[in-house]
Amino acid sequence: MERPREHEEDGSIKVVAEFDSALNNGRKSLSEVWEEFQPISLNGKVAFAVCLSCHNRFCYSGDSYLRRHLKTCPAKSEAAERPPPQEDSYLPNVTLEDISSATPSRKLVSKIWKGFTPIYVDGKLEAADCNYCHKRFSKGGGHLSRHFLACSKRPGRRRSHQKGNRSGQPNLKPRVPNLKSRVQNKSSSARTVPITKCKILRTKSSSGITSRPVQVVADHQSPPASDGTIPQKHKTSCMTTATDIRARKFGQDSSYQAMAKLIAFHGYPLSVVENEEMRRILKNIKPMPNTVSLSDMEEHLLALFQKEKIKAKDKVALTSKRVSLSASIWTHDGPEPTVSYLCLTAHFISEDWKVQRMIIKFGMYWCSPTNLERTIHCKEACVPETESGSYNVIWDAIKDWNLDKKILSLTSVGEIKNDANTSKLKEMLIDQWCLPIRGKLYNVACVDDVLNSVVSEVQSYILFLVGDIVKDFFGACASSPLAQQKLLEVISQMSLKCPREDAKWWHKLYFRLEVLLQLKKLCPAEGVLSQEDVKIARSICKILRTFYGVIEVISSPCSQTANVYFSEVWKVRTVLQEEASNDHGEVASLVMEMQEVFDEYWQNSYLWLSIPVVFDPRFKMVFMKFRLERAYGADSVGYLSEIHDTVQELFNEYYYRMNQPRVGSVSSDAALDVDDNDPLDDWDEHLSRQLSSELDDYLGEVLAPRTDDFDILDWWMKHTTQYPTLAAIARDVLAMPASAVQSEAAFSSSGPVIPKHQSTLSIKTIEALVCTRDWMR
Repeated sequence: MERPREHEEDGSIKVVAEFDSALNNGRKSLSEVWEEFQPISLNGKVAFAVCLSCHNRFCYSGDSYLRRHLKTCPAKSEAAERPPPQEDSYLPNVTLEDISSATPSRKLVSKIWKGFTPIYVDGKLEAADCNYCHKRFSKGGGHLSRHFLACSKRPGRRRSHQKGNRSGQPNLKPRVPNLKSRVQNKSSSARTVPITKCKILRTKSSSGITSRPVQVVADHQSPPASDGTIPQKHKTSCMTTATDIRARKFGQDSSYQAMAKLIAFHGYPLSVVENEEMRRILKNIKPMPNTVSLSDMEEHLLALFQKEKIKAKDKVALTSKRVSLSASIWTHDGPEPTVSYLCLTAHFISEDWKVQRMIIKFGMYWCSPTNLERTIHCKEACVPETESGSYNVIWDAIKDWNLDKKILSLTSVGEIKNDANTSKLKEMLIDQWCLPIRGKLYNVACVDDVLNSVVSEVQSYILFLVGDIVKDFFGACASSPLAQQKLLEVISQMSLKCPREDAKWWHKLYFRLEVLLQLKKLCPAEGVLSQEDVKIARSICKILRTFYGVIEVISSPCSQTANVYFSEVWKVRTVLQEEASNDHGEVASLVMEMQEVFDEYWQNSYLWLSIPVVFDPRFKMVFMKFRLERAYGADSVGYLSEIHDTVQELFNEYYYRMNQPRVGSVSSDAALDVDDNDPLDDWDEHLSRQLSSELDDYLGEVLAPRTDDFDILDWWMKHTTQYPTLAAIARDVLAMPASAVQSEAAFSSSGPVIPKHQSTLSIKTIEALVCTRDWMR
């Protein structure tokens, strides 16, 4: 009868077990019982014995009960009855007939194979035999090189690789080898404990059963050398612990997270994880990740999205006061998009006075009910009406990011701006006192969207005037090889970017007009164009050049502050006014139509374009008065009065919110309306005097010098103490965007797009990919 394993119940003993033979412990185990058991020592004494047949562990206090176990060991009885298998010790389930050392067609080029014999199974390299000590190892280069240097049988072996003590004897301290590469030949009499047989002791505690790792070391007996000497015994550690399991699990998770980041950052399709080449790469990663499916990777992406979203929320909450929003329409890459998405971006200035922008929401704006392909492929083909549209998407983002009391403005493309639901949302936000100055800065139009509308209004007229001119000129140049060479030289020297295939029609036309005007003097077919044609082409090119430059500035990926937008838009008004008096009647008529569309935009947008200029210490109200009086004369009084009153109202709201918090917004008149019976009316008068003093002092101060290296954000950061209320307003106002898209999408006919391989994903997964990529940049 087997004795109970008391050591498995004792949690007070710290087990540090090693593979050690009786000889190394200073005593000899002469009993033949040790041929069937493996001794395990504790603190230099044999404390346990492991059966080499059934691998059960027993406390050692004598040989009697070990002998009784041998008589009843079921594993030993089965092994005695079973015929010995004809298998290789290192290659299980492979018969010796399948193993061959014949060299296949592929040649082994590594120099290490001069000291090893390759072993093939079914034509594949599986192992290697040392030509000197005849031990077998797994395939690979690293551990073979290490064994080659340390092999005791190899002639000319370097002694420096054999560690020893001062007496010249080899160091018997146990070492941990590479378990995958340390393989003994079947002819060796070494006894090993497989890693699957190493057990974790379970101990009882007040909280339940816990596991603690045990390191088990088995004694390896090397075969006698050819000279009859017995080599020193090497100790090999074989350990499996809970720490290893946790580390491996951590390695798996970190590998999946890294893969999710790779897919999100570079926009790779999720199906890349099921690609055979990718699977082959992943097999070489240590710790080796398990095979991951597309659905599993989708879950890891969503987890990464939630993790990064928490960081982004903290950044918005901790570093900003008010934020400005921009809303754009995205589509998927394809000839006829049947789905459109709303992308909502937050713009603000951080505590260190740096312009920040980040996508906070990507939702469904519209989906065609006849989109059969999406219905078949997508998990969420039918998005509920409560989760789509401008109202639902924007309001959900406001609630999710806690922005209901922190919104300053919304800049949106025409499709969203003119949506009735957007106006409905604005009214709701005003009723809940979410917007300052009654929403005067909310729902403004994108400048690039307006300029595209201005040009598109006269598209047919422009093509009628210069379409044939461009066609005839480049047709003549194409007939001459010399002209073609000159054409390429001119294009290569131009700093203008060549438009993409999906660029807007007027962008392509503008590029051709620029090339035409640069190439005209060099082209031998100069007689094709008359002086009148060149004059018309120059006038149209001048207008389109201004439009292109303005859009490039306001939609630049480089962070721009809102004080530059007024001057850029004013360039458009100036060039249209100049070309309206063009000598060519058709050009003048075309420009007048463009002016009508532009003036309508100006009337609706001059206020939000002018306010940031007032907070530019180089210009202030003095510049606005100068510019508007020259442009509108006596009519400028109305513009200037509206700008000044809005600045005053904005200042009043910020001042009372910072010094005397109240619920909701306070208008200028209401803020200064003092009750005669109020005992604190003198306090209100004191605040009013301070209020007027700060604003008047700023507007009356000498203008800052207009230098090329002037940094408006740095100026306000340094003057925060002097103008605390104005600095808070400037920090919010200067972050207002003039465009909802970046320049690449602003010049594209399709606008921002998502890759085609993402079009069939669920909206939650698409949002995770788009937002995570934006946050990681």
